[in-house]
Amino acid sequence: MNHDNAHFSTRMNTQNWLQRVILFILAATIAVLAFFFLTVALIAGAVLASIIAVRWWWLTRKLKPQAVDQTFEGEYTVIEHSAIEADIPPRDGPR
Repeated sequence: MNHDNAHFSTRMNTQNWLQRVILFILAATIAVLAFFFLTVALIAGAVLASIIAVRWWWLTRKLKPQAVDQTFEGEYTVIEHSAIEADIPPRDGPR
């Protein structure tokens, strides 16, 4: 009976060691795949941001000369605050 327990214990230690090695290899593989996935995602994000920035620049470069040409020139008069209030008719009753 004691001999059977020793054999069982050795078998469990061997299986436990093998499981640890397999788990380590699996975890290392997942970590490497996650690193490459993150790298590809960051590169894709940088490319997308660059495309959006170039598109924004392309659209705004055409609009800048038009904005400069459309300056508003004319005469204006400063109206005092009291003059504005004098032109407002009184309200009908409280709100």
